[in-house]
Amino acid sequence: MVQPDGSGNGYGWGQLSHLLGWVLFVGGLGVEEVTAMTHRSAASGADLTDAALIRCSKGCSISLSGSTCWPGNAHGTVPTGKQFDIKMFGSKGVLMYGGDDKQPGSGRLELRLHDGTSHITEGFLMENLEQGGNGTESLQHFIAACRGKGYKNGADQEVGLQAVRVLDALYRSAASGKTEKAL
Repeated sequence: MVQPDGSGNGYGWGQLSHLLGWVLFVGGLGVEEVTAMTHRSAASGADLTDAALIRCSKGCSISLSGSTCWPGNAHGTVPTGKQFDIKMFGSKGVLMYGGDDKQPGSGRLELRLHDGTSHITEGFLMENLEQGGNGTESLQHFIAACRGKGYKNGADQEVGLQAVRVLDALYRSAASGKTEKAL
C-alpha cells in the first residue's frame, strides 16, 4: 500500500477506506477523478490526515476528509470512539449519518427531504470493538466466508474496487498536487 512517493499505509488505506465504502455503497456512485491533499507523519511517511474533492459520474461530487489525529483510543485507559459526520446531498434532500461509535446512543441516521419531511433512526454501533470473544463482527463474517459458511457482505467487490480507485487517485493527487483520474 506504500506509494512510489513513500506515502500511503496510513489513514487512507487503514480507515478512510471504510468510510468510502459506506458512501459509495449508499450513493451508488462511480468515481471519475480526485483532487486531494494529505498530511504525513515525519517519522513514518504515513498519511495522518486526508482531504479530497471527488468527482463522480452523473454530476455528483463528494467532499471528504478524515484524520487519525482525533484524540483518544478505543482501547485506551479512557476509551474513546471514532467520530463520524457524513452528509450526502441529493436532488430530493440530504442523508445525514453520524455519531461516536463507542456510544451507540449518539448515532443518528436522518433523511431530510426538500418537501419538509424527515425520517430519523437513532442509535448505531459502527463496529463492536470489544476485545473479548472471537473479535469484531466484520472479522467473524470474513472468517465465515473463508470457511464457506453463511455470512453478511457489507460491501461487494464493486464497492471495494471503487474505494481502491478513490484511494489510488487520492494518493496520486496528493503527490502531484493535481487532479488525478480514477483508474
